Amino acid sequence: MKKDRFVTDPHFYRTVAAIAIPIALQNVISFGVNIMDSVMLGRLGDLAISAASLGGQPFFLLMNLGFGLSSGGSVLIAQYWGKGNDDAIRRIMSMSMRFVAVASLIFMAGCLAFPRQIMSLYSSEAAVIDAAAQYLSVLAFSFLFFSISNNYMMSLRAVESVKISTAIYAISFIINVVANYSFIFGKFGMPRLEIRGAALGTVIARFSEFLMALAYMTFAERKVNFKVKDILRFDTHLLGDYVKNSLPVVGNEMLWGVGSTVTTMIIGQIGSVFVAANSIAGVVWQLAGVFIFGVANAAAVVTGKAIGEGRAHEAQKIANTLRAMAFGTGVFACVVILLLRGPVLTLYDVTPATKEAAFGIMTVLAFLQLSVALDVTSVVGILRGGGDTSMAFLYDCGSLWLIGIPLGFLSGLVWHWPAALVYLMMKMDSPVKVLLTSLRIRSGKWIRNVTREDV
Repeated sequence: MKKDRFVTDPHFYRTVAAIAIPIALQNVISFGVNIMDSVMLGRLGDLAISAASLGGQPFFLLMNLGFGLSSGGSVLIAQYWGKGNDDAIRRIMSMSMRFVAVASLIFMAGCLAFPRQIMSLYSSEAAVIDAAAQYLSVLAFSFLFFSISNNYMMSLRAVESVKISTAIYAISFIINVVANYSFIFGKFGMPRLEIRGAALGTVIARFSEFLMALAYMTFAERKVNFKVKDILRFDTHLLGDYVKNSLPVVGNEMLWGVGSTVTTMIIGQIGSVFVAANSIAGVVWQLAGVFIFGVANAAAVVTGKAIGEGRAHEAQKIANTLRAMAFGTGVFACVVILLLRGPVLTLYDVTPATKEAAFGIMTVLAFLQLSVALDVTSVVGILRGGGDTSMAFLYDCGSLWLIGIPLGFLSGLVWHWPAALVYLMMKMDSPVKVLLTSLRIRSGKWIRNVTREDV
């Protein structure tokens, strides 16, 4: 390849690293929370792991909706950051935060009113449904706290403020582990709540994140100077732009989230062994993929900022460079998963069948990282950062619903293939997305300035 196809300025790499590394550290912290939850619940057996995995699915959908609303705003925020328009950034942050708050309240109300009915969609085993409903009934109280604090920290990422969220998540991690240990097993004078204790620990941790984010917003944030009073600021001038850019991202995240939930339903119908094995493998993937998501989030910021600054002519080189970096992180993730398969399984007190299924799934997952790294960076980072949210939506959701879900359904519920092969079929949308996004990025049609000159 020609050398001028890639960015050679060292400042660019320092900028990407300054964003990607703190985000990667946040993901490591999130991994720490999940692995501790999983290990603690693993001491209670397969039922507890399966119930927590299924009970967390509504939160997973809300997280995807919130990520879509926040990412849609971040597309605009990053480009206005490039233009140096702080007032527009505050207006967009206000709209984005109000939307995620309303969504979280709707989800919370539904999960508190109908926990068993919702969980019966994911499993046919009465014991799993009962335990998952208990977990969800407590977890739902964390939805509003998480949505607001996460939205705020995602908006700050778009203006290259990432260290504060790392600090908040680090403190929250300690709170979560201590609270989980106390309430799951009844330590330090606390009641033994088992699976409900894991959910309560999460609620306490999310509330602490909310308080820390609110304190930072009120007393310390100076880059865009967004305050609580701005949340009440109603502005229709940018509403159309926000909706136009957010709807494809929200649709993308929700359809992708629903699709992932459908795959979870397929796994749940196959049996609790597959559910537990998939949960264990998912925790390992979260650790291995921390730098993948770090690069992807950095890609959205640096791409959007470059276009906002009027450097659209450099965007193609930036995209090529980011994809090369993504492939490198994919190789790293592959090696990490292969090395961790055996040691991680020794941490779990699960059946031999679950360990065998988890080992096979992790093997498949390892090699999939070579394509996952490229498709995530291209969709979540480059295309969205470039303002090409509609095509990102089409590629991401179209591949999942037309390829991954049908193949998962057929291989798991019709052909009854082994767990590892079913998992592979469910993830075959990733290589397809790599091909589609490669063609789109090469065409240059993804570069779109979505800001206004009259703001």
